[in-house]
Amino acid sequence: MRNAIPRRGLHNMRTRTTRKATTSLKSPELYLKLTSLEMERSRRAHELENLLDRMRTLQERLDAIANEQHELRRRIDGTQEESILATPSHFKQNANNIGFTY
Repeated sequence: MRNAIPRRGLHNMRTRTTRKATTSLKSPELYLKLTSLEMERSRRAHELENLLDRMRTLQERLDAIANEQHELRRRIDGTQEESILATPSHFKQNANNIGFTY
């Protein structure tokens, strides 16, 4: 025979965890939350510092690459002028051919 009154199990029990945590915070819990937020802020500040260092390193490398490209282009322009003066006359007529005949 079935009982008309449902039994109360663990899922029906009210515990302290069902209360709102923010309204019942006492002083130790407030200090714990404050401490955990301070530790997170410290970690985030350290991550930001590492990120800025990494960005600075990447920017320095990009600047070095741009300087090296500029120097190489300057050297190429200087050598092209010298090579045009030193090439035989039949190469000067067709500069796009680069010395190949078809």
